[in-house]
Amino acid sequence: MKKPYPAKTIQNVINSAIYHLNLRDHTEYELRKKLEAKTEQQDWIETVLQQMKDFGYLKDDLPFALHFCEMAFSNEYGQQYIKQKLKTKGIAETIIEEALAEVIDKKQILELEMIRSRLNNYDDFSQTTKEKVTNDLTKRGFSFQDISTAINEHIAVDTLLSKAKIKGMNADLETEVLKLARKLKGKTVIKQELKMKHVDITNLEQVFYDLEEAGEVDFYENCQLVLAKKRFDLSNFKDKSKAYAYLSSKGYGSDEIKEAMAAASN
Repeated sequence: MKKPYPAKTIQNVINSAIYHLNLRDHTEYELRKKLEAKTEQQDWIETVLQQMKDFGYLKDDLPFALHFCEMAFSNEYGQQYIKQKLKTKGIAETIIEEALAEVIDKKQILELEMIRSRLNNYDDFSQTTKEKVTNDLTKRGFSFQDISTAINEHIAVDTLLSKAKIKGMNADLETEVLKLARKLKGKTVIKQELKMKHVDITNLEQVFYDLEEAGEVDFYENCQLVLAKKRFDLSNFKDKSKAYAYLSSKGYGSDEIKEAMAAASN
């Protein structure tokens, strides 16, 4: 970005102020920053700022904030967006809150209705995800609670899927089972994890059977491998109970556990 040419006269500073205000409204804080980049003469800056106010070109912070709030709400932006933007423009929090309260009361602003209005653009949500819809509305400054309420009220809410659900729906059951089995997880843990990943487990028992028959997975051997990684004294009843509970927590069934313990005891 090119640095502005330094002002040689106060007229240069006036010209710079008018240029920036013609582009868009500025707060005093914003315009001051622009003029400070133009000159180090603070007396010129103060004189020009006052002139801009006297001409009506530069609003005080409250009128600026009021106008900004009205424009933002009319364009369906929420309070969090407004607060963040006005803060970056150097407006005090007390003024921001005052402006918001006045505009909300005057215009009878209901952010939940704004969200509903935006969601009405969707006949269904098959081309998007829950994360994207929520993220887009959050960026516009709406609260998560209002977003959730509006989404749950939508007639097509059942078509709004999370990324995890979409990934789960597209997953290959056999591939997912193999991945987890290679991590030495037993059948009940595999079942739980697949459910959490939203993978369709309708044919899970058949997949277990087919993989075992094909020799691609051996849960009995896996159970022994898991047990071998621990130092349980299986001659001690207390340790034996701990080992059983540990293997059970890893998803193995009683037959697999008993065989693993028998093998380890020999």
